[in-house]
Amino acid sequence: MRAILQSASRIATRTSSSGSGSGSRVGFGGSFVAQRASAAAPTLTNANAATATVVGVGSNPTATVVGIRFKSSLPLPEDDDIIAPHPSSSSTTTTTSTSATQHDSEPHLDNNTSDTIKDYTSNTSKAGTPSPWAVFDAWGAGDAIADPLSKEEEAVLSPEMVRIPTSEHDRSADNLPDESRILECYDRLLKRKSSVHFGYPYNLMYNHEELYEFMKYSINNLGDPFVPSNYGVHSRQFECAVIDFFADLWKMEKDSYWGYVTTCGTEGNLHGILLARECHPDGILYSSRETHYSVFKAARYYRMDAKAIPTLPMGEIDYDALASEIAKNRDRPVIINVNIGTTVKGAVDNLDRILRILKTLGIPRERFHIHCDGALFAMMMPFVDWAPEVSFQKPIDSIAVSGHKMLGCPMPCGIALTRKEHVKKVEQKIDYLNSVDTTIMGSRNGQAALYLWYSLRKKGIAGIKRDVVHCMETAQYLRDKITEAGLTCRLNDLSSTVVLERPMDDKFIKRWQLACEEDIAHVVVMPNVTKVKIDKFVEELVECKEKHGRWTPARNDSPLVKLQSSSWGGSYVAPSVGNFKESF
Repeated sequence: MRAILQSASRIATRTSSSGSGSGSRVGFGGSFVAQRASAAAPTLTNANAATATVVGVGSNPTATVVGIRFKSSLPLPEDDDIIAPHPSSSSTTTTTSTSATQHDSEPHLDNNTSDTIKDYTSNTSKAGTPSPWAVFDAWGAGDAIADPLSKEEEAVLSPEMVRIPTSEHDRSADNLPDESRILECYDRLLKRKSSVHFGYPYNLMYNHEELYEFMKYSINNLGDPFVPSNYGVHSRQFECAVIDFFADLWKMEKDSYWGYVTTCGTEGNLHGILLARECHPDGILYSSRETHYSVFKAARYYRMDAKAIPTLPMGEIDYDALASEIAKNRDRPVIINVNIGTTVKGAVDNLDRILRILKTLGIPRERFHIHCDGALFAMMMPFVDWAPEVSFQKPIDSIAVSGHKMLGCPMPCGIALTRKEHVKKVEQKIDYLNSVDTTIMGSRNGQAALYLWYSLRKKGIAGIKRDVVHCMETAQYLRDKITEAGLTCRLNDLSSTVVLERPMDDKFIKRWQLACEEDIAHVVVMPNVTKVKIDKFVEELVECKEKHGRWTPARNDSPLVKLQSSSWGGSYVAPSVGNFKESF
């Protein structure tokens, strides 16, 4: 690895930067006696899957920890990927909604992903401050909401119109629009969708006009960031500067770290878990049920044993359940994924408490490996006053963060950072590249490194902090407005993700692109989300409630019911409940 750093020094332009729940006390974790049903375990079908029932552990009287055995050489069965039914098909509601049927009968352009997304950690279904340096109203970043497309414009973007002709006869068809017309309509579509973008953590407030000139170059950072290859059209000096920035942000000693710019947060997780497996081939991966699906995907890819640990109502891992599972497997190394902001609730696992668990159980440092999935909030936490510290000054081994989320970027990207000694286990010399293979991908997008560098240089520490403060304060504003409107709504302390009861109208969900899980939805407040847009959103949300009613939880442990737990703190509006109300 010393050779890697020596080679890196040859890059002349490299920049070096220095509560308790109501009645049931579900907020505490641990065992208790209560008259309520246990949470259902996630649906995970695998030829080698095993479940272990832990009595009296975690936030439920009987918590089921799902053990997933991925070491088998047998192929996975075809039904391994279970798609849960849409919650509207089984949930009892206070009023019958016909909007979905009406919407389906209308001609429209479906620009959303499937209503159901496979999730390996829980049995769910999913529906689909201005930056100080921005000089124009970036797409979706201002207060205005773009007009919807006309029927004619929708038709131009239909599959029949955008198909690629395979013969001159097809190309000369009279009804086929030219490419300029198609792109014009597509531009209008993206402006429309970006202006009502609330459910996913993408910062749309950015201006990279100064970089447009570089799009004419095929910039490829193939190979290791610190070992130049023979291919000269790269952006390694910018990539190394980005890595140095994050190493400094997360308090890594000089010459102690290695990292690279990834295609997304998922790739960062795949790389972090790969290093964990290489360091501990017989280790067990522990992560909460509310973990991003990419972590359990990594376990499948690498044939690792994995355990989905129950969560507390706010979304944090159930620490007592985690301790119990580790204690039962003391003979195996411990690999833990710590969530720095869960996907749906934005919950941050308590790293210090997890480290205390390992110390209490007598797990030595050489027998555990900690990866931190910080896709969104690991970029925000260092700028939140009095927030707990997540850094390499503590015994963690890797962090993955997304670049297109908090910073904003026109292409998905991210950063993987780890301790230098770990990457040596996967390094291989590649003569063809005249570099070493240390990354998941071979060819790597050099444009992404350039865009991240530009954002970091233009924003600076003060600019990032302003964006973070805007997100946190505006999220509180949204929570208060929804609560005042008489709807169930929650916000974790270290989060800009506002969790609310799922609106009844699918058309409303798709209009605002809300991410849903069973009977809850969320809004992720990013720098492009303004109070003016929030007021419009809440106004339409209230209209939706008055027209279509409210969800009635299908069971007494559904995600919506868990929003009642006083462990969230603060006031809230209770969900519309059915006959089991007395259980709470």
